[in-house]
Amino acid sequence: MQDTKEHVSKATIKRIPLYYRAVVQLQQEGVARIRSDRLSEIIHIPSATIRRDFSSFGELGKSGYGYSIATLVEEFGRLLDVDSSESIILVGVGGLGRALLMNNFRRNPDLNIVMAFDADPAKVNTRVGGIPVYPFATLAAHMNPSIHTAILAVPSSSQTSVIGTLEAFGINAILTFAPQPVACAPQTTIRYIDLTSELQSLIYTAHQKVKAR
Repeated sequence: MQDTKEHVSKATIKRIPLYYRAVVQLQQEGVARIRSDRLSEIIHIPSATIRRDFSSFGELGKSGYGYSIATLVEEFGRLLDVDSSESIILVGVGGLGRALLMNNFRRNPDLNIVMAFDADPAKVNTRVGGIPVYPFATLAAHMNPSIHTAILAVPSSSQTSVIGTLEAFGINAILTFAPQPVACAPQTTIRYIDLTSELQSLIYTAHQKVKAR
């Protein structure tokens, strides 16, 4: 398969993990081939969008013949680099942070939160889900040069200073649940998850489907 094309849209890139999860499950169920319309029914993405996304990565299938599940698993696994383990740190051990630690990507063994940080004396020097929680002020003492990814579950008011500190220690991939965009270094990639906006978008789409019936 060819390398990912530079013009692949951000929307397509965001859907790759959804495709990968679905085809891995299908492979485990013994499915060998699948058509875009059937995959659409499973993951609730229009079949035209699926075909357009898949075409961004070369000849993954043939019209009328469908897609090889083994090929899709291999290609999307390569794109997501699932054979390489990614160690992640978490900053913010409130309700959301604790939930993330307790789950710790159980269904994705290539992703692993290895330690967490917080500024609350009541939360530090403990373990949540088996993961140690350290004072954020001691970040330098615990950072490993091989770690480049962080998840932030901190208030928006703390986000800018936290991101600046993380960048200083080599973190260049950040997922944050504080939706307010902040300035970052050119080499840093930040993804913002706004749960309120996502929920509102979900409700709107559901209501439009009901009206269309």
